Amino acid sequence: MRTNVKLLLIIVIIAVAYLSSGCSNTSTDRNMGIVRNIMTSDTILSGMIFSLLPQNRYSVEAILPPGQCPGHYDVKLSDIERMKKAALNVSFKGMAFMDKTTLEFRAQLLVDAAEHNWMAPDSYIYGLGLLADGLSKHFPEDKDEIMRRKDEAIREVRAEANFLIEKIKRTGIFGKPVIVSSMQKEPLEWMGFHVVGEYGRPEAISAREVVRLSKIGRDKQAIVVVDNLQSGPDAGKGIAETLGVPHIVLTNFPSEKGYLATLGENVNKVLAAAVQK
Repeated sequence: MRTNVKLLLIIVIIAVAYLSSGCSNTSTDRNMGIVRNIMTSDTILSGMIFSLLPQNRYSVEAILPPGQCPGHYDVKLSDIERMKKAALNVSFKGMAFMDKTTLEFRAQLLVDAAEHNWMAPDSYIYGLGLLADGLSKHFPEDKDEIMRRKDEAIREVRAEANFLIEKIKRTGIFGKPVIVSSMQKEPLEWMGFHVVGEYGRPEAISAREVVRLSKIGRDKQAIVVVDNLQSGPDAGKGIAETLGVPHIVLTNFPSEKGYLATLGENVNKVLAAAVQK
């Protein structure tokens, strides 16, 4: 009888240990599983994807440095190696340096910016929705979490955007005329400024174009000239000097501080120059 009791106890102990071990392994697999790496063409996409994916199971890296012009970036062998190993590569359509790295059988998500500048909050929010849908298709097991994080990110962007607009309105320069790089037109319009003239890359600006824009700026009483860091920080400098107004340079991609911090820095640069004028 005692032998049977002992045998029964041993069986129970083994069973409990087995079940406990099984549950523990399941939990460990969930929390300490392989981290999937996502490669993106630039920092605006990397920041958005970072905010959308569960951060304990995904890592996100950008290829293009935030201050670099996409058209002038030379792809490195190390970039290609990282993309080969990535669980997913995400890029804007038309990024020439990404076209050079096209790899057969590579998981890829191409994003159409729809001719918008995603540094402008409304376009950024549009982009969050687009990316959330695309990521959900690639990682369906995390769809609910992606959608929850999308809604949270949208609320944060809207709150900060509203705060910044009120800040601009309090200065009394809302609606004032400006001349800008075409790459910065949408963000400046979002800030509430009236874009009376725009120009392209430095190599496309002729002396005649400078004279034309200077006349427009003088007639419309433009208060600042705004350049885009990535496409040429000095493109509009001559126009600003001719008009005698401040010349400022904004970035078209988030810095390492993130999108909202970069958006705030761009707004503060414009305000500091415009109020001074």
